[in-house]
Amino acid sequence: MTTSISQTSWYQQTAWALENEHIRVVLVPEMGGKIVSLLDKTNQQEWLIDPADRPFRPAPYGAVFTDQDMSGWDEMFPTIVECAFPLDGPYKGGHLPDHGEVWTLPWEVSNQTDETLALTVQGKALPYQLTRTVKLTEPGTVQLHYQLKNQGKYTFPYMWAAHPQFACEAGTSIILPPTVSQVCNVMPTETGWGTPETVVGWPDAQMADGTPLDISKVGAPDLKRARKFFTLPDAHISWMALQQPSQNWLRMGWDSQAVPYFGLWIDEGLLNHKTVITPEPITGFYDSLVIAWEKQLVKVVPAGGTVSWTLTVQLGTGDLFPSKSQS
Repeated sequence: MTTSISQTSWYQQTAWALENEHIRVVLVPEMGGKIVSLLDKTNQQEWLIDPADRPFRPAPYGAVFTDQDMSGWDEMFPTIVECAFPLDGPYKGGHLPDHGEVWTLPWEVSNQTDETLALTVQGKALPYQLTRTVKLTEPGTVQLHYQLKNQGKYTFPYMWAAHPQFACEAGTSIILPPTVSQVCNVMPTETGWGTPETVVGWPDAQMADGTPLDISKVGAPDLKRARKFFTLPDAHISWMALQQPSQNWLRMGWDSQAVPYFGLWIDEGLLNHKTVITPEPITGFYDSLVIAWEKQLVKVVPAGGTVSWTLTVQLGTGDLFPSKSQS
């Protein structure tokens, strides 16, 4: 199966495309290495949300994420929620912007082969280099390999999260491993799910006012609401999946030892123009590097050290679990 890699454009921005007979992936290096298209060519399902009428252009450093184009798949590093670096030492108190910094920094094409395209970004708030290598593997599968190098003399904790905004039809099912029976709210109390870290059932949950809701299903964007949950810190799941009413499906998988935590953002028209599901495999619990460090639930990279992890995305249509075994 041959992969073609070529330069193209996306909303007037320079872009790169990786393509074979089953799938097409488009990314924009200058805009945080953003993946802007994830197209299943077998059924013409575009999984990533478009910017609609929002300007599509590089964001200034330190920008507020929701003020920008709100499209595609961004990388979050080294935090999600804006905070100050928490450790004693030369980096203490350093400003870590909203949704991290790498989504606003330009990435460079650092390596290209017949089958892979690697983009690299240099840290600004901390001394690191982050590289993501994209490869199309078996039919309908994208492999994203990440390598983080600590270029400084001090160990530091890091919070990386994938942040794909998948555009989904009303009625789409979110499928987690059957071992997951509870999740915890990480949104403010006024969103209706209790105080942060309130535990609710999965998939059948109960809001703070007693309203029952199947939170594994999403509704239409006219609901104008959003919610975010984390699986419990000891869950350590390694996959999740989405199945649309059309039977088109997407499955994400990762190594739960390298990426132990998982967040789930669901936006039913509150911030975006379509219903969006954002599954977030993440290296800290939860959202803020400060919180994760205080809880000692976060990965660290040693001084001068390198860590790596891999995320795969599979696309298809029909029965997601033909053997009826969710594993």
